[in-house]
Amino acid sequence: MKSLFAFLIALTLTLSGCGEPSRTSSSTLASESVITGLVLYDDNPVTKASIEATDRNGKAIANATLNGDAHYRLKLPAGTAFPVVLTAKPEGEAQALKAAVTSDLVSEQDISSVTTIVVDTAMSLGGLTESNLAKAAGAAISQRRSTGGSGGSAGFKGDPTKQYGGWH
Repeated sequence: MKSLFAFLIALTLTLSGCGEPSRTSSSTLASESVITGLVLYDDNPVTKASIEATDRNGKAIANATLNGDAHYRLKLPAGTAFPVVLTAKPEGEAQALKAAVTSDLVSEQDISSVTTIVVDTAMSLGGLTESNLAKAAGAAISQRRSTGGSGGSAGFKGDPTKQYGGWH
């Protein structure tokens, strides 16, 4: 547990120095891409929900529906501008869940209560930049621990070095 916490702090500090903090990710997809993952509400699988992907301009670019399975699959069209925000609206829940995808290197991204904290925190820091997302990810892990959550990797599926800009 201590080594995971130390790794996350080091990752957050390293990534917070990457790139220009005032700039949002500006990559675009050269060809169609697929993102898959799970939708989790308070660490429980969501089986009924609508999911929408919006590009960096807020334009809806893809939709999916969960009917009995927590797994989703979205096709992002060529020309999609990153970052992409994935918003899941679980049936019977008031709160929508969100996750951010910052580049075409990401093919798996869970949408959960933790990723919602990351997106909301990054937005409050000034937007979905790689620096803000890295800071927000560290804060979300810390918040989960202080509220009795696992503090584990739920909602951070995939290689974080790819998701938040890689090691430099």
